[in-house]
Amino acid sequence: MNTGPDKRRHHRFRALLEVRIEPGDRIPVDLKLVTIDIAVGGARCASNHPLAAETPLKLNLSLVGGNLRSPLTIDADALVLRCTANPAAPAPRRYEVALEFRRIDAEDRRRLQDYLNAL
Repeated sequence: MNTGPDKRRHHRFRALLEVRIEPGDRIPVDLKLVTIDIAVGGARCASNHPLAAETPLKLNLSLVGGNLRSPLTIDADALVLRCTANPAAPAPRRYEVALEFRRIDAEDRRRLQDYLNAL
């Protein structure tokens, strides 16, 4: 059991990936997210809008680079854990959003892990 201040269960990898969000309740229509770092269990993203904790998201991650010959899309359901503002950041990246993946099918999870291992 991890008793230190960092209780993450998965190693995070720095990666700048586009995240597309399906429209939904409490989701701004012009929401833009990009990953700062990512793991098989979640991601830390930069956002142009604040998102309330506990907001559910349906998202598509575009995996590029690594050992991929062409982009790969991963679908997942995620939950906003927290969102903090960084007033010094440019408007498109003003907010930092922590996401926990709540549902990702086994094949997409394997693809994501293989991708991360190749970074």
